[in-house]
Parts: sequence; structure tokens; C-alpha cells
Amino acid sequence: MSREWKAEKLEKLKEGLKSYSNFIFTDYRGLNVEQMTALRSTLREKEVEYHVMKNLFAKRAFSELGYDEVEGFFVDPTAIAYFNADVSEVCKILIDSAKQTTLKMKGGLVDGAIISDKDIETISRLPSKQVLIGKTAMILNSPISGLVYTLGGVFSKFVRTLKAIESVKN
Repeated sequence: MSREWKAEKLEKLKEGLKSYSNFIFTDYRGLNVEQMTALRSTLREKEVEYHVMKNLFAKRAFSELGYDEVEGFFVDPTAIAYFNADVSEVCKILIDSAKQTTLKMKGGLVDGAIISDKDIETISRLPSKQVLIGKTAMILNSPISGLVYTLGGVFSKFVRTLKAIESVKN
């Protein structure tokens, strides 16, 4: 492999990685082709790229992108999931796969912050972003709903009282 070819590959890799904000590093040793294919297709449904990379290339690309702190993840064979999707959904998929196969989490880089393998497991237990937004909206809406129900009860009781007075007078 010539230097020019390597430099070109490195530039392509950097360009590809630039458009993503989240990266999870895994050790894929022991996965057979069927397991790797199933994992990739599941991740692809969530718009997640999952590729095996040469550690030297990946280390150099991340270093040139300003992510020197991820260098420690490039020991032993490494596959990287990179994505902009909901982090908890991707972590859930990877942790579920790790429970059924020999896949191991190394750590990750999520929105510029380094996370450990234990953090990935913790994140996988969180509800998805959409569920959290729905719960927050429900919590914010509950005082207003309570007020509406209370006022509705007061008005309906007032109307019933008026109807009762009207029926007594007739």
C-alpha cells in the first residue's frame, strides 16, 4: 500500500466521521458472520453505521479530528458504531447484542464527552428521547389539566344547582 493510497483512505475516513457526533467503540472478537450481519442490519435500521476499522487508521483519524482522548479505545480489534440517532436506542441494541454474543463495549464518545462501558449499559436502560419528551410534556401539562378539570367540575356543579332551583320553582 502506497503512502498516497493510505493518505486518501485516511481523508475519506475523516470526512465520513465528521458528519457524526456519537461513537461507540466495541470489541467484536468472537462474533461470527451471521451475528455481525444481524447486528449491522439492526443498527442500519436506526441509521447507525457499524464498521471494523484498523486501529492505526482510526486512531489517526480521531486524533486529526481533535478527539485525542479516544486513543485508549484502540486496543485489540475495534468496531465503531457512529451515528446521530438517539443514544439510548443504539446503546440498547448493542447491549442486547452483547448479552447474546461475545460483543464487548469499550466505551464511547457521545456529544464530545467520553463515556465508559458501564455508562453505555446505564444509558441502555434509559427510555428513548421521544418517550422522555412525551413524559415531560405530560408533566408540564398536568397542572393545566388539573385546573381545567377543577373548573369544569365547579361549572357543572353550578349548572346542576341552577337546574335544581329551576325545578323546585316550577
